[in-house]
Amino acid sequence: MNPDTEPSTWCCRRLHGWAGPSIGHWPIIFCSAKRSRFLRKNPAMLSPSSKPPTHPVPTAAWSSPVGEPLTIGILGANSWIANAAVIPAINECPNATLGASGARSGPIGYPDVLSDPDVDAVYIALANGEHLEWVERAAEAGKHVLCEKPLAISSGDARRMFAACDAAGVLLAEAYMTPFHPLSIALAAVIDSGDLGEIRHVASQFTFPLALPEAGTEINYRWLTEQGGGALLDVGIYCLDPVQRILGSDELRIEAQVVSAETGIDLTTSAWLRNSSGITASVLTSFELPENQALQIDGTAGSLRVDRPFTPGTDGSIFGITRPDGSRDEYRIEGANCYALMIGAFVESVRGSKPWTRSSDDVLSTIGLCESIADAGRETK
Repeated sequence: MNPDTEPSTWCCRRLHGWAGPSIGHWPIIFCSAKRSRFLRKNPAMLSPSSKPPTHPVPTAAWSSPVGEPLTIGILGANSWIANAAVIPAINECPNATLGASGARSGPIGYPDVLSDPDVDAVYIALANGEHLEWVERAAEAGKHVLCEKPLAISSGDARRMFAACDAAGVLLAEAYMTPFHPLSIALAAVIDSGDLGEIRHVASQFTFPLALPEAGTEINYRWLTEQGGGALLDVGIYCLDPVQRILGSDELRIEAQVVSAETGIDLTTSAWLRNSSGITASVLTSFELPENQALQIDGTAGSLRVDRPFTPGTDGSIFGITRPDGSRDEYRIEGANCYALMIGAFVESVRGSKPWTRSSDDVLSTIGLCESIADAGRETK
């Protein structure tokens, strides 16, 4: 296909050339003559030899897995996330196979999974406050670990986890699936291309009403401070990842406001950030507001807006850029199972064919920023 003569459909792999052939063929449909002109004026975006962006976006596929499929056990097999997303994703990956699955109550417990010699790695789908114990125990058992986000409820806990896994010679990866989706890769390509001009502001929001516990039922850990509950820890990574990508993490001025529940968790956290270059960001996370996911990035050459950017699915996504003259460029992105892509990337990292792209520094930076926002919120009360 020639992008100059057929701009209406183009492969995400070609748009984000540095991602390599493993990304697959998810087409991006450009519904704008102006956007077509932009592509022709910027051939570097289409060149496989394009220089990588400053912050590479992880991409994955299941190309040429090394050795036998990796057997992945589950800690927290009765959890919603394990049954709705993780187990189907493992079953979808040709380089992974489902191993023993342990639950708090049942015939197979967590220790049984860790002592199973057929299990190569574990997915930890437990409450946030249980991550530290079971990551350390998995490392002691010699199992690689893919752990639900947030990896830890504090920077100190996260450092202990990485130290334990480093000492045991096993991989510890935070299960943050969003960057593996074609939508995230396309957004990163647009941001890194400079198509938005000088970026001035980022606004990100992830809110949803969390059901109150019914009498006589087990309380959701998200309501408990000792279990790492609260809106900011639960969904903050989604909102803060694009903010950190654009603002960085150093020398940030932070203001925050927190609405707390009777249990002590933050029901709603709103924050305002500014870096040393004057770029600002607003972040909103909540367990009490109506469901809404939104990301807006405002630059001198365009404002990018996307709904449901953080949990995109298999049905496809649309985002648009509004230009200073009022015109709008629209992008249509095919869907994908980002959990399956994440599992595939984890296997490749364990096998040594690809590095895991979200480093310990990345994880610690996000947790540290959550802590700074929480501290700023306490100071305003």
